[in-house]
Amino acid sequence: METLLKSTSLAQRAYWLIRLRWVAIAALGCATFGASEFMGVSLPSGVLYGVSAVLLVYNLALRQVLVSWTRAGPQPCEARIGGVLTFQISADLFILTTILHFSGGVENPFFLFFAFHMIIASILRSRRQSYLQATLAVALFGGLVVLEAAGYVAHHSLEGFAGHGLYRDWTF
Repeated sequence: METLLKSTSLAQRAYWLIRLRWVAIAALGCATFGASEFMGVSLPSGVLYGVSAVLLVYNLALRQVLVSWTRAGPQPCEARIGGVLTFQISADLFILTTILHFSGGVENPFFLFFAFHMIIASILRSRRQSYLQATLAVALFGGLVVLEAAGYVAHHSLEGFAGHGLYRDWTF
């Protein structure tokens, strides 16, 4: 695994995250449409489509930055591309938290996507960066769960999918 990572430049890894995000954008749009139109799940669809649009613009901007850095001459320094990787993973965690908040919070089984982000961070970044990203993920998801359960932040239930009030059940 180590030789694979050494042969892959940081810029290639950053582009890989951008390609993964295209899949996430399409999946968010399709899941929102499918859940609200075919499964009868009550969702704030407009907000989720808005988040999808923000993701689209964010991904286009990141791609443009990387293209300008990698095609304009010599390979950019590792610290600069590493910073973009760290930014991408962190921003993705904030966006994932927003998506989960508007689509059921802890009642939504897609909270497991936090684990995927940690796996990606551990592959692409240093051990220290991986731990920092894991800490951020726990803080964001834990904060969301506690704030919704305590009633400080409005909970958006998955009407038609999950049981009512599970988010307030501290055991759950």
